[in-house]
Amino acid sequence: MTAPESWYATRTLRALELLAFKPSSASEVAHALQVHPRTARRLLGRLLEDGYVTRTEGERRIYSPTMRLVALAGQVVERSELARLAASTVERLHRETGLAAHLTVPSYQSVLCLVHCAGPMPEGTRPQLRELVPSHCTAGGKALLAHRAEWRASVAAQGLERYTERTIVDPSELEHEAARIRARGFAIEDREYRLTQRGLAAPVFDRAGEAVAALGVAGPVERLDTRTVAVAGPLAARLAETLLSVS
Repeated sequence: MTAPESWYATRTLRALELLAFKPSSASEVAHALQVHPRTARRLLGRLLEDGYVTRTEGERRIYSPTMRLVALAGQVVERSELARLAASTVERLHRETGLAAHLTVPSYQSVLCLVHCAGPMPEGTRPQLRELVPSHCTAGGKALLAHRAEWRASVAAQGLERYTERTIVDPSELEHEAARIRARGFAIEDREYRLTQRGLAAPVFDRAGEAVAALGVAGPVERLDTRTVAVAGPLAARLAETLLSVS
């Protein structure tokens, strides 16, 4: 691929990312990508022809992504070695704690669940796109934020939305929480996203040492008391370490 082709391919992917967050006009895409409006219109025109975006009619045409992107993401997840091999580990965490267990990955300001187990998993169960939840007030999200400084700064800069009175909304407090998580080895969520829920999660690192996923559990407040956290937290951390070789 030549340099111009590489540049164009990169801008195309960035345009799709932008539209995934907010349907936009060609001029807005041009401004965000820092390209000429004609370049943005040409890029969006090709995406429209290929069925990756739709466009409204009228004086101000707005481009939006289609479900073709969701289908593409689903194929990526299904072929993910980490998600596929993590299924047995997630099931084991559920079996040993009796709590709903999951594997989550970063997704901009959120985390996305790829593997979930709240009961026996039928043979051949495949990973799939599941719940998308905020990163700063969920155990899986905080476990990842603690080890991804640039992402943590980006999430904080966008503003931390309050979900309950216990949600961290101060960036400086988020930094302190990240330090506590790194020292402890796993994150704890205590009624920060939902008043009836607690959770915990440990980071999963790839071979380069980057936190790429989080392994954890969540459940009703009464089932995740201090004693349960003291047992399940270290267990999640130990099982997360076993996924290092496949991440």
